Amino acid sequence: MEEALKAPLSKFSTMKIGGEADRLCQPQNVDELVSLVNQLQEEGEPWSIVGGGSNLLISSRGVKGTVIRTAFLKDINSTNSETLEAAAGARLPHLAKYAAQMGLSGLEFAVGIPGTVGGAVIMNAGAHGSCIANILESALVFDSQAGDIKTIPASELGFVYRNCNLDPSRHVVVSAKFKLSPGSSEEISAKTQANEDYRWRTQPIGWPNLGSTFKNPLPDKSAGYLLDKSGAKDLKIGNAAVSSLHANFVINLGGATSEEVTALLEKMKESVFNTFEIEMTPEWKTMGDFSDEELAAWIKPASQNHIS
Repeated sequence: MEEALKAPLSKFSTMKIGGEADRLCQPQNVDELVSLVNQLQEEGEPWSIVGGGSNLLISSRGVKGTVIRTAFLKDINSTNSETLEAAAGARLPHLAKYAAQMGLSGLEFAVGIPGTVGGAVIMNAGAHGSCIANILESALVFDSQAGDIKTIPASELGFVYRNCNLDPSRHVVVSAKFKLSPGSSEEISAKTQANEDYRWRTQPIGWPNLGSTFKNPLPDKSAGYLLDKSGAKDLKIGNAAVSSLHANFVINLGGATSEEVTALLEKMKESVFNTFEIEMTPEWKTMGDFSDEELAAWIKPASQNHIS
């Protein structure tokens, strides 16, 4: 297992933001992962998991305790003609392309999501009208409180929009099985490529970002539409700015801090509420030393800041 003290986390974030972790551990296999979490639980030491760092805002002030990075757990196996099993650290774009090569349909939507399998299950990641809940058969989950690993059927995970009933502070997704549909490898690969091309055309890939910032609040009104129409594309705080290409993306212009990003999120929420009287909820997760004022972007309604 790779270990480092006072490890800078910004290089493990697609936003390129994050202070130091007291300790960073990168298990090479499931046994190391489970043994490490068990040890930390027994010692009462704080711990947290990071996968691809693509939907996670890490505090610039750092993270207390041990941060466990699952990037080395990336095996992908075909368990039968219609099922793929992928470890927690497997990247979704790689998994989607692997499935296409195998002539298995269902993961085409995931090619544009730069996260890992573990995080994708926790947040029910989705795009292009589909999501993890639609294709997941089961997840192998380590329960740190019970100290055991068990297979949980998708039907028991309580999937909702961008969430499920697993608690990231307690549960660690070890791997996941996906039920897919056999088809033409050429057709599946073409659809997968089209989705990837769409991402490159419509998202600020050249800038550090964390993907979609806010959940879509209404079925017929996307977060991007509401932010665009409310003038949020003009917003910028410090080196954190709303992308001019897609209003639901916050980009790091270089040297942005988590404090600047959370302040910008508040401004974006207020912009939409002042225009449409619609509350926005961030899609990202957070990790590290955030103040209550910063976390207000996740828990405090914009209406409380609205002056009529």
